[in-house]
Amino acid sequence: MDAPHLVVSIVLAIPMARVIERVAMRFSTSRPWFRNEPSPRLGLRTIVVTTLVAGVYVATAFRFDRSGWAEYLAYLALFAVLVLLSIIDIGEYRLPDVIVLPAIALGAVIVVVVSLLDDDPDRIGHALIGAAVAFVVLLAAHLVSPQGMGFGDVKFALLLGLAVGWQAGTMIESLILVLWMLLIGFGVGSLVGVVLWIMRRRNAPFPFGPFLAIGTFVTVMVSGSLVG
Repeated sequence: MDAPHLVVSIVLAIPMARVIERVAMRFSTSRPWFRNEPSPRLGLRTIVVTTLVAGVYVATAFRFDRSGWAEYLAYLALFAVLVLLSIIDIGEYRLPDVIVLPAIALGAVIVVVVSLLDDDPDRIGHALIGAAVAFVVLLAAHLVSPQGMGFGDVKFALLLGLAVGWQAGTMIESLILVLWMLLIGFGVGSLVGVVLWIMRRRNAPFPFGPFLAIGTFVTVMVSGSLVG
């Protein structure tokens, strides 16, 4: 384990969690999770968000301990966005374009710049293939069932596919990783959907973005094993 990566993850986790919490509050409307608390620093919400970000960041340090700093920091930024969008989606049932679209653009720039700096331009194509495949699959799901798969999730898939495909060594591996990401996301989402149906005794909508984020995080974490 590369100690500097772990130290950076730990140092950045708490301030990043606070930023995520504050930004998420700006998108809160009627749901209670992100209403102001009398003592926000001691609130359950802050504890949950901080613990989640810290866990994700420490895992990222272990996953990218042998990678260059640029790639490692890029994934720290990506996972922060995934946590933020997941929290907003859970509270508001939407993935705001004002966050998703700039994240896609910035992610594409980072992929290109870091890949060129690492003298591995083929990874750019792999990332773009991943983004395209994820977008097409979720677009098809949206067209079949617009109520079950919102178009916000379709746009979100571009960012997720980009992140997953960037870990591929070939275009075939990019396809495989995206399919794993979707399989994990749909699998976890379906399981939670069944549990909610049992609890509610009726069908009711629930946010799907967090499950796609989980699928992306898990796939990136074990990408080497999935295509090895």
